[in-house]
Amino acid sequence: MQKEIVYSEKAPEPGPYSQAIKYGNLVFVSGQTSDDPVTHQPIKDSVASQTERILTHIKYILAAAGSGLDKVLKVNVYLSEWEHKQEMNTVYRKFFPHDPPARIAMAVKGLDAGLDVEIDCIAGC
Repeated sequence: MQKEIVYSEKAPEPGPYSQAIKYGNLVFVSGQTSDDPVTHQPIKDSVASQTERILTHIKYILAAAGSGLDKVLKVNVYLSEWEHKQEMNTVYRKFFPHDPPARIAMAVKGLDAGLDVEIDCIAGC
């Protein structure tokens, strides 16, 4: 097997990393934040809005890999404060309404650009 770089113009431009890597029947999506794909600037609004934007970016990246949210196996959610978990979950449930993937959510210090949410995932193809 050979790794394949996955890229979607609808998601933020990556830094020194790929938006995702497809390897065999798996897609590894890099951590996504609520950066605007056009201006490349972080959008520091509510946790709900950041989560919505991030999961939409992930949806576009997965589509570029020939996958989708329904094929997500594992999600890692990073929050700037544990108190944001409930607000994030409210939006998260809209993207994974049935048979949600395995997941860990954790509060971490120092998310990129002072944002409140970052999410990465692994999906099947």
